[in-house]
Amino acid sequence: ITGGSDGLGRATSRRFASEGAKVVICARREEHLMQAAEDLRKETNGSVLGMKADVCKAEDCTKLIDQTVEEFGGIDILINNAGILRDRSFKNMTDDEWDAVVEVHLKGSYLATKHAWKEMLEQGDGGRIIMTSSTSGLIGNFGQTNYGAAKAGLAGFMRVLALEGMKYGITVNVLAPGALSRMTED
Repeated sequence: ITGGSDGLGRATSRRFASEGAKVVICARREEHLMQAAEDLRKETNGSVLGMKADVCKAEDCTKLIDQTVEEFGGIDILINNAGILRDRSFKNMTDDEWDAVVEVHLKGSYLATKHAWKEMLEQGDGGRIIMTSSTSGLIGNFGQTNYGAAKAGLAGFMRVLALEGMKYGITVNVLAPGALSRMTED
């Protein structure tokens, strides 16, 4: 689970570990990551391994998948959840803010998926790949052109991979969580 040490990724990691899955969480901040992995092991009595990885770097994604296979004998599910925000209205957005968000969400998911996909094909048993999108990418949200474009891109990426994966038993889905409360009514 990329971005598995915080927020939605951590909740997903907790659920998988509590259900008996062997879970690998990755993030860029090693100290926080290792603490999250330790906390998740204690909370769930599960098998949770923390691996430092930057999903924007091909070599980190290769190492992440290779170490997962070495540690647990294979990979069945990849959840692309790593993400960042650099919210700003489009007229004020910098190129660096655009690039950073698109790189983490879209390129990071591409790189992690590329290496997991290859391993799933070699294993020959299929697999599951889940992309984390957002309502910002599907219906829009003010001040999030970079984030919305990246999240919409993930939905398109998923649609094509879902078609290509059928032949190999690899199921690809996208989740677009959203929340409504009194705080978000506007």
